Amino acid sequence: MKWKLTKDLPELEGKIFPSQMEGFHFQVVSASQKQGLEIVAIDEVNERYTLFDIPTTSSSIAQALREEASELAFQWMHPEQSSIKEARQKWTKWMTENIVPYHGNPFEKTEAMGFMVEDKGKWYGLMMEVPLQKLGVTSKADALILNVKIHPEDKERLLSTDGIYEAYHMNKKHWISIALNVCTDDALIKECIYTSYKCVAKKDNSLLSTRDSL
Repeated sequence: MKWKLTKDLPELEGKIFPSQMEGFHFQVVSASQKQGLEIVAIDEVNERYTLFDIPTTSSSIAQALREEASELAFQWMHPEQSSIKEARQKWTKWMTENIVPYHGNPFEKTEAMGFMVEDKGKWYGLMMEVPLQKLGVTSKADALILNVKIHPEDKERLLSTDGIYEAYHMNKKHWISIALNVCTDDALIKECIYTSYKCVAKKDNSLLSTRDSL
């Protein structure tokens, strides 16, 4: 199995990691931006378990090993991810102090938070907790996402950033989802939030409008 890398992880190359499945372990073949992160599965007789390398296999063992390897890869590629609680507090505070203070829970029986351009106005951001699998990531972890509106011409550039995905449950042409506990580019997150506010608001009444920069 292979994944793209945005940075080299030389400390992983050649390392062997035990699997939770008895009789198997994983070996890291490569871990560089050029070659990508490649992991193979080794069976109990120290031979490569070839079914692991076939995405379409119906083998339950191979599928379980692929899920486990994907979870390991995600953790290695995002070791700096913050807790959901920390991310929620950090970005709720920043948005209410630096954009506008209007926010509230738009749905019953959920902890989703809508951030509005004015009191009882339209959303420029929607924050909620979802499984990373719903964003197309093979991981059992959860993400705290913030849906923000974008200029469609910026979408490709934004989606190339770790932690930014196609919009979850919103128009995929005009919105994206930022996993706040995964994405580490705070400057880009702030830029996206302010851009979303300006796309939704009829006029700029944000606190940032009186400042020189984010």
